Amino acid sequence: MAAATVTSATFSTPHTSDAVACCKQRPDFLVCATYQLMKEEVPPRRVGELLLISRATTDTLEVVQSVGEGTGVLDCAWYESDRNAQPLLGAACSDGCLHLYSLEADHLVSSGSQTCPDAGVCMALAWSKPSASRPRAALSSTAGRLYLVDLSENGPRLLQDWDAHTLEGWAVAFDPSDDNTVYSGGDDCLFQRWDLRCSLQDGDAPQLTGSNRRSHRAGVCCISPHPTRPFQVATGSYDETFRLWDCRQLKAPVHEVSCGGGVWRIKWHSLMPEYALTACMHAGFTVLHLDQTGSPSVHATYIAHGSGTALAYGVDWVHSEEELIAASCSFYDQALHIRSRKPACYRPAKLRRNRQRNTRFILVIAVPKPGERADGYSLHDRLFIPVLIL
Repeated sequence: MAAATVTSATFSTPHTSDAVACCKQRPDFLVCATYQLMKEEVPPRRVGELLLISRATTDTLEVVQSVGEGTGVLDCAWYESDRNAQPLLGAACSDGCLHLYSLEADHLVSSGSQTCPDAGVCMALAWSKPSASRPRAALSSTAGRLYLVDLSENGPRLLQDWDAHTLEGWAVAFDPSDDNTVYSGGDDCLFQRWDLRCSLQDGDAPQLTGSNRRSHRAGVCCISPHPTRPFQVATGSYDETFRLWDCRQLKAPVHEVSCGGGVWRIKWHSLMPEYALTACMHAGFTVLHLDQTGSPSVHATYIAHGSGTALAYGVDWVHSEEELIAASCSFYDQALHIRSRKPACYRPAKLRRNRQRNTRFILVIAVPKPGERADGYSLHDRLFIPVLIL
């Protein structure tokens, strides 16, 4: 039998939800961001909040705290520092600000904020790599501008901002191997690479070192560098395609996978980096798998929420070494789900030979085989093939 996707917990958010972030330092906590435009008010007002949620048990979600009420949150992310450090959360908000919070015991405490001038709405947030001397954050905005914020002992400080896109800037990401490199994407279909050293040295705008306008047939919604494969970056687009790039040349992607809906977010698994989660707007959520050659394919889809009239917007991995546990949230239906699934292949920690009995071991490899289930999940059954280990 194939490993099934199991929904362990569900929750209804007070406003439409658009982002979720799981804390690796405290795996029992996650945050869900909400944003809603109050169209009936004159002028229309953007509201929302950050919900700190505890996973007290595998099937229970409990809201511990709501912060930032009255401000719509478009993106949120934890700074991935040392496990013993105090967890730090950043939020890109509709008031054009970066808001910072530290997780102390079981509550979020404000750690300051930074206004992004002429931003309109801050859309996406990215953190520099944990090995950096101190955290830096990059933000994109509906004005098409990018912002670089430094976090010092005295609080956040705006280092640089510049015009990067002619339309809304949907996506931003640091290169995990080089904090001086930032990627951006926008509604103008541009996927760009920037060198920050120019701006930090002489105050000018960062140097554009690479750009692609032709490959994405619609706006670039998200950018996610691979955590362990150097030079590999994934992008998602309104054109419903997941793309893998070699960032050393941006003329064309290396691989493309159709996901059935606009790919709004991509999250790689930190412990099993051959897996990526995607939130695909009206088509629900997918799990993608990279084979040994680095070629991606759809491993599973999840349509129990965030499909049809709803929009799958937020997704993240729950820190686990044994299972693929994902948190997802969606717009309009105001839903947050936690679900789990066994990886495609079980990898034994160690294979030993019994020298006295000359025992032979058989390793079972699970190979994807397309299949369907009528229970809200579109799964891929497995054909089990025994391989003799001498």
